[in-house]
Amino acid sequence: MWAVGWWFVRRMLRRRATAAVAGVAAGASARRRGIGAVLTALALVGVLAAAFVAWRRLAGGSDDDGWEPPDEPLAPMPDPAPEAVAA
Repeated sequence: MWAVGWWFVRRMLRRRATAAVAGVAAGASARRRGIGAVLTALALVGVLAAAFVAWRRLAGGSDDDGWEPPDEPLAPMPDPAPEAVAA
């Protein structure tokens, strides 16, 4: 039953995605500056991502000490067994 439901959901999503891509492609080809619209959209996404990162850094508060190294170093890896090396 889940497989049939999953098949229907994937089919519906594919149809919607195909229609959305066709709509975007038609809108971009109708414009004279299609590349400019794409670059503007990418710049907008970049600005939003940078604002999110800055907000997360500033929202950390004064109690956020950041990363601290471990107190004691890690133990060295043991040497492999001699029979494993010879094989």
